[in-house]
Amino acid sequence: MGSSSLLLFLFLCFFCFFHFISHAQHIPDDEVKTLQIISSKLKNTYWKLGQSPTSCTGFNKTIGERQSTAMSHAIVPSMPVLFAMSKALELKGLDLNGTLPKEFGDLPYLRVLDLSRNYINGSIPTSFGHLHLTNLSLSGNRISGSIPDEISTISTFEELVLESNQLGGHLPSSLEKLTNLRRLV
Repeated sequence: MGSSSLLLFLFLCFFCFFHFISHAQHIPDDEVKTLQIISSKLKNTYWKLGQSPTSCTGFNKTIGERQSTAMSHAIVPSMPVLFAMSKALELKGLDLNGTLPKEFGDLPYLRVLDLSRNYINGSIPTSFGHLHLTNLSLSGNRISGSIPDEISTISTFEELVLESNQLGGHLPSSLEKLTNLRRLV
């Protein structure tokens, strides 16, 4: 490889790297606001939300011997992109309480939501029907009411774990539409 080819290659690598970095600088305002609302409603003191990579903290917490990971899976492991394109949000065993926020339905890239072993109450919001979740776990909370029919519109569901709550009523017959569902507890 000649020196001009090497120089061109290095320039392209440099350009691509900085082009990527420049697009991953900030979390979209609407997602920051949504996450702030969710954090507030769940009385989550672990998250420190901001729009720059240095102002987003508190996403890996150990409570006693248990490890709880929030937003641990993303398309690209960069903090701003983590928020903007979050695929999984895991807030297990953090002793969160408050009402289950309907605002989760405003996170379009969310595929896995695990809020197991907390003290979250209220009913399952109908806004969850806007999501393309594969897994939803609300086990070990204080969720009440019935399972909304809107849950049946999430055709991507593979696992729906609602055990150890205060849910009432019958399972909606519309759940039979969930052909990808492998686990319903």
